[in-house]
Amino acid sequence: MNHNPVCAKCQVEMRPETNGVGVLDMANFGPCDLWSADQWKCPVCGYEVIVGFAIKSLTEHYQEDFDHTVNLWRNAGKLRICWQNQKQKLGVK
Repeated sequence: MNHNPVCAKCQVEMRPETNGVGVLDMANFGPCDLWSADQWKCPVCGYEVIVGFAIKSLTEHYQEDFDHTVNLWRNAGKLRICWQNQKQKLGVK
């Protein structure tokens, strides 16, 4: 990343909140891919965003280590979920 994220509301640079979070992409069939990224936070309003994704996912749903790797991130308190939309998050079909 060439520039730190900027809070659109406060117009100040955001700060790293948690480096190295695991972002679990959800698909219609369930968990799909696990990515490494960074969580940033606005020092004024507290708004948070996840950016700086790795070029390649850490693991994908069909790989042997998928469940184990997801659980490692979950147990470390660094797992974030990426839903496709609000309907999927709420389980609405």
